[in-house]
Amino acid sequence: MKLKTIIIVLSLFCFPAISQNVKQDSCQLFFKEIGIRDFILGSNYTQFVKESKSLKRKFKKETVYGIEIVTFNEHINLIKQKRIVEYNLKFKNNIIMAYSFKMNIGNFRKGPIYYNEVLKLLQKNENKNNFIKGKGYNNIMINNTCKKSFGLQSSSDANYLYGGISYESPIWEQQFKDYLKATGQDR
Repeated sequence: MKLKTIIIVLSLFCFPAISQNVKQDSCQLFFKEIGIRDFILGSNYTQFVKESKSLKRKFKKETVYGIEIVTFNEHINLIKQKRIVEYNLKFKNNIIMAYSFKMNIGNFRKGPIYYNEVLKLLQKNENKNNFIKGKGYNNIMINNTCKKSFGLQSSSDANYLYGGISYESPIWEQQFKDYLKATGQDR
């Protein structure tokens, strides 16, 4: 009887913490608290299409080198400003292998300020993305299964908030790199 009681107590206090850490390190991003969609790697294309129909989402689909690339835009309100988030999902054999998002957040003066505000909002909402440390403008985590990223990307015309996750799979990544070379987008 004492052994059962000890096991029950341990399961209530110790095992939830262990399972929570596994979730934190899993191949998933947590941005829905700030209005950016979270997609789960390994989900299937049919499920995505059903959800898109129910939301009346319009998307473009292109198949290149065996990879189905789906892009769509969504309007969100983030930090009291209307923004357009561009999503890019990559499917291989009808399974999500990677997805990313990108959002224009202003010029070189406004971008870093807005990025820091987003970081504060993530912290306020109990940031579950444990790889985002808030130091610098690029946050990347690579483990045996996947690669996660989040940060600020600058170009000559604007700054972009970006993020994404992908499986670490050399075969499909090489196919995508070949596609970028073939279309001249690898520069």
